Amino acid sequence: MGGGMSGEYQLCGAGIGAGAIELPDTGQTCCWGVVNDGPAGCTCWDPVHDLDQQPPDPQAVALLAAGLPPATRDGMCGDCAYRPDSPEKNSDPTYRGDPEFLERIAHDGDRFWCHDGMRRTVRLRHPSGMEIDAHPGAYDPPIVDGVPYRADGQPARLCAGWAARRRAVLTRIARETADDPGLTAEQKKEVVAS
Repeated sequence: MGGGMSGEYQLCGAGIGAGAIELPDTGQTCCWGVVNDGPAGCTCWDPVHDLDQQPPDPQAVALLAAGLPPATRDGMCGDCAYRPDSPEKNSDPTYRGDPEFLERIAHDGDRFWCHDGMRRTVRLRHPSGMEIDAHPGAYDPPIVDGVPYRADGQPARLCAGWAARRRAVLTRIARETADDPGLTAEQKKEVVAS
């Protein structure tokens, strides 16, 4: 979703760590994934979403592509990854991300999107009829030019927790740079601008 320097997006609540969902044995040899890797390799499971997805708003897509900055959520949501009690802040292995990751993306300026209003996979359904619950962080929005879109078709907002941490990091960098006697005024401007 567009924020990381690698071209991947970061979405609050969307990181699902390895082993978060264990796919059960359906009793079928339904695909090559099962043949090669057993039940964990099955590629036949279809997502069941909690919300119907509207197509991304074409006007919003065009405005963001033209450089309009995305909106930031007014305040942290109830399960923001930047809250002290979040699974990410507590290094829950079933979620992607941990305190060091959250600090790094705030420092580097990699956008982190709020999951509020996004479509989420709530169950997985196999052609055999078997269904299992999905991970609570299995958000599944459409992504256009690195920006995730909420179920109503509007672009996601930047995470308020990330934005607050980013401001704090930039303030600290500016203060440290201003106090560095070894830098010229021009170098200080470059550091703050980066």
